[in-house]
Amino acid sequence: MFWEEGKRRKPFSTKTKKIEWMLASGRKVYDSSGKLLFVKTSRCRVCKRPLTWGDRTYNFDHKDNNPANNSQTNCRLVCRNCHGKHTVIKKRRIKGFFGETVGHKTIKKKVGYKKPKKKPKKTKRVAIRDIFGDVIGYRTVRVRQSTTTKKKTASKKKTTKKKPRRKTTRKKKTTKKKTTSKKTKRKKKSS
Repeated sequence: MFWEEGKRRKPFSTKTKKIEWMLASGRKVYDSSGKLLFVKTSRCRVCKRPLTWGDRTYNFDHKDNNPANNSQTNCRLVCRNCHGKHTVIKKRRIKGFFGETVGHKTIKKKVGYKKPKKKPKKTKRVAIRDIFGDVIGYRTVRVRQSTTTKKKTASKKKTTKKKPRRKTTRKKKTTKKKTTSKKTKRKKKSS
């Protein structure tokens, strides 16, 4: 029912927040003795806006929208504006036994963080088969670059190598046909 609390978002631990704070600021997290360092100022991961510890203009966001996943890799420091832009909040009605609305459930959904591009694999495993088609073993083979990426790189090279054209006037070559007479041919043969 509406008075029962559902799955709540667990807050990140203070240590996780401080590590993310230092990573977002672009500084070292630990010193040479292994002690956790801390600075009062940091930056938003999305818009790079300067943030100050304790002024409540920032949030620590779950990247994968899983409230139970409080790992360090899932923590992301964002300002309130960016967090509001990239998180859509929807409300769903909770119906009672007779179909009446008893309460609302809030659903948060991620919309627009950029996902890192996957690098194409350089190698792949290929099965070695015998005459009958049974797998004997496996070997690693290099993957060829696809033709579409080759064309893209070739077109980029072409665009960078273009030079401005110069206006030049070309003279037309006139070729004269050599006319040889019978007398000149005889002289060449005799000599």
